[in-house]
Amino acid sequence: MLAWIATGWLGGLFLGAQWQPSLGPLLAGWGLAGALLIAAHGGELGARLWGAPLAVLAFCCGLGVSPSRPPPCLARGEAWLSAQVESVRHGSGGNRVRMRVLQGRLLESGQAVPTGLQLTARVVGADPPPPRSTIVIQADLRPRTELRNPSPHPQLSPPLGGGCWAHWVDPGALELVAVPRWAAQFDRARASVRAQMDDGLAPEVAGVARALVLGDGAALGYEQRKTIAAVGLAHLFAVSGLHIALVSGTLVRSMHWLLRGLALTFDPRRLAAAVGIPMTLLHALFAGGSPSAWRAAITAALAWCFVVLDRRPSATAVTAGAALLLSAPDPAMALRPAFLLSIVATTSILSAPRISPTKHWRRLRSSAIISARTLVATAPMVWWWFGGVPLIGWLTNIVVLPFGSLIVIPLAHLFALTASMPAAGEFVGAALTIAVHILLSICDAFVPLTLTRRLPPPDVAQGLLIVTASLLLLLSRGWHQRVAVLASAALLWLAADQLLIAREQPRDLLRVSFVDVGQGDATLIDLPDGQLALVDTGQGGRHPAARVLRALLDARRRSRVDLLVITHGHPDHYGGLRDLVGEIEIGEIWLNGQLLTEERDGAMAALLSSAMAHGTRLRFAPELCDRTRHFGGAELEVLWPCPRYDAALGFNDNSIALRLAYGRRSFLFTGDLEHESEHALVRSGRLQSADVLQVGHHGSRTSTSPVLVAAVRPSIAVISCGAGNRYGHPSPAVIARLREAGASVFRTDLHGGVIIATDGEQLETRR
Repeated sequence: MLAWIATGWLGGLFLGAQWQPSLGPLLAGWGLAGALLIAAHGGELGARLWGAPLAVLAFCCGLGVSPSRPPPCLARGEAWLSAQVESVRHGSGGNRVRMRVLQGRLLESGQAVPTGLQLTARVVGADPPPPRSTIVIQADLRPRTELRNPSPHPQLSPPLGGGCWAHWVDPGALELVAVPRWAAQFDRARASVRAQMDDGLAPEVAGVARALVLGDGAALGYEQRKTIAAVGLAHLFAVSGLHIALVSGTLVRSMHWLLRGLALTFDPRRLAAAVGIPMTLLHALFAGGSPSAWRAAITAALAWCFVVLDRRPSATAVTAGAALLLSAPDPAMALRPAFLLSIVATTSILSAPRISPTKHWRRLRSSAIISARTLVATAPMVWWWFGGVPLIGWLTNIVVLPFGSLIVIPLAHLFALTASMPAAGEFVGAALTIAVHILLSICDAFVPLTLTRRLPPPDVAQGLLIVTASLLLLLSRGWHQRVAVLASAALLWLAADQLLIAREQPRDLLRVSFVDVGQGDATLIDLPDGQLALVDTGQGGRHPAARVLRALLDARRRSRVDLLVITHGHPDHYGGLRDLVGEIEIGEIWLNGQLLTEERDGAMAALLSSAMAHGTRLRFAPELCDRTRHFGGAELEVLWPCPRYDAALGFNDNSIALRLAYGRRSFLFTGDLEHESEHALVRSGRLQSADVLQVGHHGSRTSTSPVLVAAVRPSIAVISCGAGNRYGHPSPAVIARLREAGASVFRTDLHGGVIIATDGEQLETRR
């Protein structure tokens, strides 16, 4: 019965976090009333009520109390803060600290910083404060980049976003106000083990040992983490249920073996289990306290409780009870991917058919079945959240996991215990070094066998199809049933994909998507004949904009950009080009050429040379000016800089201004044009009115002059800018000017991505 309740509860929490229905409080009240009724009349109703009604009541409760996504960070600038440290993530390149504000104020304006605001700080060159401590700091607050765009693949992520980045003005001036004694002791113990591993082991080995013992996953190198994830062994290198079970089981068995030799008047097995309860919970805390670690620790503690009571525990009931105990006080934790993946993987293992492990081939078969079931059960979430399923993980979990769990994990923990003993620590460290090198070498050997992890992002219908197929595969008992499920799912997937392509690559329709890329510009244009144009690419590299733009192209099943326009040579407009060249096919690139002649490092020239090597054609302003091009069924006209860019002007004033027309409707893109060039463009006589204006320079006060607004007379204006950007974009004066001209103003920092579609007659806007 607990399994039904836990399923309903977690389902309600998850769905409520995504959609937050207005009936949530009412449904929660109904669920609570039902739960109280069952508690009061359990003897009468318990035998009559089925699991499904209980699951519905739990679902209603979860739906009502599900945490909402925190509001965006509106505080910006230097601030004095009192905060409580929630967690510290130790990495090779610095430490990341998560805090929650108790009180604070901005130094310049005196504005209060909201209580409860979540802060994330990166600390380099100083020791971070202990978790659960209260600190006073002076920090520079900046909003976290959260990009939102309409997409066929909605990101059903848990509501853990929001908050601010906090850059510590002087980490050395941190004032530690209060820290619980037990937290300080744990922090010192963890720091001691961390220092011993860093001092006594090679960096590569120390990173693995820290990840296995302390939960310092970021201590692994970036390339190491990519390789480990590609071969499906990420759970081995993070403190999860496997680690907790190994340590907890070893501890209790060892205690039982020691007590069994004594003449005791009570059952040594029950005493060992009683000792194992607090030790298991303390181990989870010492190992970093990740959601999956806590889930496993509470599960083990409940199992030992049953042993103490001399009761036979039900694995399913214990797992469900642990999920409820962990998620009830903190619903947000239960919505983290690590926790949900842990629950699903455990459920798939518990529901596996039992095979008597009396012979080696039966053990191998059992291991293969469990690995396959875990892969199938977690595939929907892994595919949805992380963009791919490491199929090779089925084999690596059979071959590599036993070595990692039976050799490497015990050696890493043994080194943590013996590092302070010179002779023993040196011997264990040498053995651990050999084992880690073998483990990493095996992982590297499997990399060539990995299939591409990049899979098409599913839409909602395809996501439901994946979940249904996974459930049917888990329930199937014969190969003919599994083959039928896979064949049917593949056919339905292809049909759904064709419908998605027809919807996302419309014909006889001009669809312009102003993509939310933060402080930058990127606009996707679906042309009436099915071709695709892209105006600017946002920032590239490790900025979230690069992932967002590529993910949106993948979600729309676009592998080719027929036309790419780079308006000018600032990174927030062309930086994403390096993430597109070689990854997708680009037909033509239009640009003014100024960056090529003025850059010093030759990076843009090398990038364009690479694009040309992949078959891309370059066109420059002199070739593009003074003519209207029919491209993709629409009309494109370069208005500025014509006939060529002016070397006396900066990048902004040499931005390509582009007019796009279809039927009676038109769009104007102005890049980062400023007043001087706007006036020159108006005087040239090439500028016409437009229905939609992409506001220049992200709404800066130096652009979108009254002269330009009067000449264009837009009915819709779109401003692409980042939330809480340090430039103060958009300018209130520009917004007021546009509204006075009768334009509806949309902002990506407030509304997310904006889609405007037209059949040549009507305009339809979606945000």
